[in-house]
Amino acid sequence: MSAVLSPCENYRYRLERNVSMFGPVAAVIMVNPSTADAEVDDATIRRVVGFGKRLGWSKVIVGNVFAYRATDIRHLARASDPVGPDNAMHLREILEAAEVTIVAWGTLSKLPVGLREQWRIVSETAESLTVPLKCFGVTKDGHPRHPLMISYQTALEDWCGV
Repeated sequence: MSAVLSPCENYRYRLERNVSMFGPVAAVIMVNPSTADAEVDDATIRRVVGFGKRLGWSKVIVGNVFAYRATDIRHLARASDPVGPDNAMHLREILEAAEVTIVAWGTLSKLPVGLREQWRIVSETAESLTVPLKCFGVTKDGHPRHPLMISYQTALEDWCGV
């Protein structure tokens, strides 16, 4: 179990959990981190690890569109820099380290309008690295569904963007 947080701990750039001895390393890119850190899992991380066990992953590396830690995505509007100064670098490293990459940020309608297109950075970075993106289905607006909102029986599918 490990996590990369900013010195002020307002940003979490990366979180890793070992799932099993064998299998691919999976990246899961969601919207923003909540309370999980190197020692403590939150409900979302427990769910992602559960998917990892069912899908045979050896490790999961979690990254986010926004690195600012908040339990409610509406609070991203309060942050002077919701993305985080080092997030682009960490997202690139996460995508490079993974053998399968799942995007899972869910519906973005609760985000302030000015932040709703930030997900494109993930898509553009993946494209520049020729990393195919997977998801657990899409929302009504075409965004990849969040792991807390789906069944463990949900299959992965290709995601080509909105």
